Amino acid sequence: MDNLWSLELLEPPGYALVPSWHWLLATWFGAGLVVPFRAGLAVFALVPLLIMAIKLPRQVMPLVAMMIFALGVYVSSSIDVATGVKDDRRIVIDEVAAFLIGAYLIRQAGWRMLVPFAAIFLFLDRQKPWPVSLVEELPSGWGVMADDLVPAILLGAAFALLQFPWNSHERKADRERSED
Repeated sequence: MDNLWSLELLEPPGYALVPSWHWLLATWFGAGLVVPFRAGLAVFALVPLLIMAIKLPRQVMPLVAMMIFALGVYVSSSIDVATGVKDDRRIVIDEVAAFLIGAYLIRQAGWRMLVPFAAIFLFLDRQKPWPVSLVEELPSGWGVMADDLVPAILLGAAFALLQFPWNSHERKADRERSED
């Protein structure tokens, strides 16, 4: 029986065909090369950035996510053209950008929602349910990046909507305690 916990380090996509910084960003500094963790490791690698984001103005995280998204379209397209493989599993910058956007929405709901959000997001990323599967058909890097953006936005909005009544109740309870 194979060891389920054995790690494998893959060769970068388009290693000799694209500039090093393309595959470095596409694999989120190598996280996408570590089997079996790839996307999960890339999302976990965002924890320091998310901790720093707590202290930053609210506009910073969506700007960083949009910048990563734009770079992701570029490097994913570059690797697609060079290798002929549209959505190589080693490319995880799409999960990174989408998760940051979803995390921004979750920030509005409360950080305690981040772990369940991550678990459901990674599950949806793996399954690619409808309508996400339709978005994959967009050309080149756009399809690679958008197929994770759609579930992140929908899931983040759902978490924020579900969490809103809870946060309102907590704020009311805090006001009542401070009045005592």
